[in-house]
Amino acid sequence: MLNVLVPAVAVFLFLAGIGISKPREMKLSTWCWIYLVIAVMFDVFTVIAVLFQNNQLIEILLGVAAGSATSLAYHVWKHIREISHEQQHLD
Repeated sequence: MLNVLVPAVAVFLFLAGIGISKPREMKLSTWCWIYLVIAVMFDVFTVIAVLFQNNQLIEILLGVAAGSATSLAYHVWKHIREISHEQQHLD
């Protein structure tokens, strides 16, 4: 269970640290490159884990995926709030 929980929390906190919805104290291009590297490394490790049938790595990647999905959900929730706030001012 820790193989899933620790990476999930770590990825969420890392993405929150650099800014889930917009970059914090860095250029937008740097922020985009960080997200791109994370995504590509996840794909590479997933292929390795599946090819070698490494259950521990698969569990870790499951945690990384959960942390990423939670970050995405938070990102979308912030946009929903912004849209709702804008619509209230238009009414």
